[in-house]
Amino acid sequence: MARSHFSWPLALLGAAALARPLSAQRGEAQRIDTVRVVSRADPTVVSATRSFEVVSREDLARHASRSLADVLALALGVDAQSRSPAQADLALRGSTFNQVVVLVDGVRVSDVQSGHYALDLAVPAALIERVEILRGTGSAMYGSDAIGGVVNIVTRSDSSFGEVATRVGSFGSALGRGALGATLHGTRVRVGADVDRSSGHRDGTDYRVTQARVAAERPVGAARVSADAGMGVRQFGAADFYSPYPSFETTRSGTAALRALAPLSERLTLAGAVHTRRHSDVFTLKREDPAFYQNVHHGWQHGGEATASLTVASGLHVAAGGEVLDARLRSARLGNHTERRYGTFAEVTLGRAGGGGATVDAGIRRDWSSVVGAFVSPSLGISMPLPGGVQLRASTGRGFRAPTWTERYYVDPANVADSTLGVERFTAHEVGFRATPFAWLSADVALFERRATSLIDWARPSAAATPAPPWRTMNFARATHRGVEASARLIGLAGIDWTLRGSGIRFDATAEPGLVGKYALRPLTRVVGISAATRELRGTSLTIDLQRARRAGEDDHLRLDARLDQRVGAMRVSLEAMNLTNEGYLDVAGKPVAPRSAFLGVVWTAP
Repeated sequence: MARSHFSWPLALLGAAALARPLSAQRGEAQRIDTVRVVSRADPTVVSATRSFEVVSREDLARHASRSLADVLALALGVDAQSRSPAQADLALRGSTFNQVVVLVDGVRVSDVQSGHYALDLAVPAALIERVEILRGTGSAMYGSDAIGGVVNIVTRSDSSFGEVATRVGSFGSALGRGALGATLHGTRVRVGADVDRSSGHRDGTDYRVTQARVAAERPVGAARVSADAGMGVRQFGAADFYSPYPSFETTRSGTAALRALAPLSERLTLAGAVHTRRHSDVFTLKREDPAFYQNVHHGWQHGGEATASLTVASGLHVAAGGEVLDARLRSARLGNHTERRYGTFAEVTLGRAGGGGATVDAGIRRDWSSVVGAFVSPSLGISMPLPGGVQLRASTGRGFRAPTWTERYYVDPANVADSTLGVERFTAHEVGFRATPFAWLSADVALFERRATSLIDWARPSAAATPAPPWRTMNFARATHRGVEASARLIGLAGIDWTLRGSGIRFDATAEPGLVGKYALRPLTRVVGISAATRELRGTSLTIDLQRARRAGEDDHLRLDARLDQRVGAMRVSLEAMNLTNEGYLDVAGKPVAPRSAFLGVVWTAP
């Protein structure tokens, strides 16, 4: 029996603090009607019944960071486990990295082979408009893997913009990026690219990342049609990432999508998309001896989806549709495999957010896989307004996760997969509230529970042995996670915008006797953080992020990051300091994270 506790007094203090999502614009109320990750039927209603957060472009620009994962790590309930800026795992609410769905503009980019590739994106940083985060099971909308939640990266749609940036700093780091948006003969075009490289904060963490993307959008009759294509290449030292060897890895991600949104009438709207993703990986176990062990794989994911949304009456919306995904793998070590997935879904929402009454949403989805069979995922949410700007909410849902190809077929000297793995199954419940008692103060608090059976993990005997036995995949545990989340936003207090956040998770797990897992039961169990951002004064602004966290089985660590910006005309010069406390806590590979470091950057934005 494994058990982890968090401090209930701390949870009550966080709840009393009252909160607003980190992502709200300075001095502005959060507009929930822009959050598309939460519903296909009516996001203005479903947002009121779910826990969500939006990390805006302004947030991405003002926090000290070396990658997108660094900024996401400041969001409530997010566990971004970076090995280096080239590679990170993403988890929500104590889930594993395989239990989160990642989307780009609503299109799934989560890899069927492994959740380690979830952030192998082809989206340059300058083209990101915002990141929408849905916390809690989302299988009724997105099918397999949406257990901890869903992360949707939304790209820019501005009609005109331009940006060029560079940054240099510790560990031989050097970054260059640029983006341009323009309207040509009625077509909005956006292009962007970035290159980032470093010699690494320790041996085997060097990297070079290159990303590029082009997108276009134009009206065609009453419809809007958009298309995009992107490419991302990551070359990085992977020492001790998956095995105790000086490994090296190269991944390539190519994506393309075509979307259409067609309002057929004031009540009926059709939306559809076709998309493809090609991902390749060359993994060398011993960097200086490729012949010892090397895996080369190529994966393809082709899919499409269609949705019809209908306003039946004022405050009553329905949506229905379907998805199809064809996934293929050609691998030197995992073999050649094919999987087909089909999903049908329906949603009904009743009520209007902010309309003075209760709102309800219900959804159901049926998924079928040629590998694991069928699964049905229902969900139900309700919200109720109270006096004083308080909105109560509650939701419940059921979800599942199919094992990845890596978990079924991967074999190397330190890891052995099992092709007979079963499906992980989950039920999740949540109650919470949002409140805006004053114009300068707003709040979000949630209590949640998630019950899991047949948890998949790499496991091995806990008793020490020489040599150490290999990790083997198995459905080795049952677990119940219970947690609390609270965040607070205070605008303009002493001329500073403050964000307070805290979360705690307690989990009870029953695993196979004598075994220890590698990923599934190692969540962040306590996080307390504060961010303070000054208003611009004579072009100068400062943002400080302080966070104390504890992971299951480890000690607390206290991390301090800061960013100082000076605006000079259309240019912004920044000094970023990371891990000022020089904490030596461990990353997901069990090795120390990057020590104290500093980076100097310059961004030019078109006036």
